[in-house]
Amino acid sequence: MDSKPVLYTYFRSSSAARVRIALNLKRIAYEARPINLAAGEHLSEAYTSQNPEALLPYMLIDGNAISQSVAILEYLEETRPEMPLLPKDPAHRAQVRAIVGAICCDIQPLQNLRVLKTLPKDQQAEHAHG
Repeated sequence: MDSKPVLYTYFRSSSAARVRIALNLKRIAYEARPINLAAGEHLSEAYTSQNPEALLPYMLIDGNAISQSVAILEYLEETRPEMPLLPKDPAHRAQVRAIVGAICCDIQPLQNLRVLKTLPKDQQAEHAHG
């Protein structure tokens, strides 16, 4: 845990935002490396050679490469328990996880750039804003 974590991020990504929020709440210094999704930078050879999934957020931390915001949040919580993100009570923790699941699985996919691009062009703007 010596070197500063590196977070590949995009300012409009709600997934990356959750990780940035957690890092700041836990007071973890990190290096942000912006990847412009709208410009297709996530598809560049330089990025996909590191992260073949070509998704954000993506974090390099403690010698590990971790993708997916929830996996990153869980790793931060398990390896840096100070300033916890989750409540101590198991029932309350379950409620938080249920909310996370609703956001990640039910709400966010409709606004995800990867999902939006599968829609006809005339429907993309309508679904991009919920």
